Amino acid sequence: MLGEDIALSCEQRDEQRIADLAAALERRISVYPGDAPKTQRLLLTALCLLDEVQAKSAALALARSEIERLTDLVVEAKLEAETQTVNEDRGRVASLRANA
Repeated sequence: MLGEDIALSCEQRDEQRIADLAAALERRISVYPGDAPKTQRLLLTALCLLDEVQAKSAALALARSEIERLTDLVVEAKLEAETQTVNEDRGRVASLRANA
């Protein structure tokens, strides 16, 4: 990364994932000018990543809130449907009465 090899120890099954993450980080860092100091490039990249994480966390919290609201609506509708009385004659010919 940034022209330097960094040795990390990990499980063999994690090697590809780490390599993929390092490549993604390298691509992010590459958008900043090559003459900028390495520390500055890494800092800007870290800030961008943190911003994305916070934005996604906020969106996830909003989605969870909406799911809870909709779930509450469904439960309320089911409870309301259970408490309504059912007219057994509704839909039968006998339920049709002439108004006098």
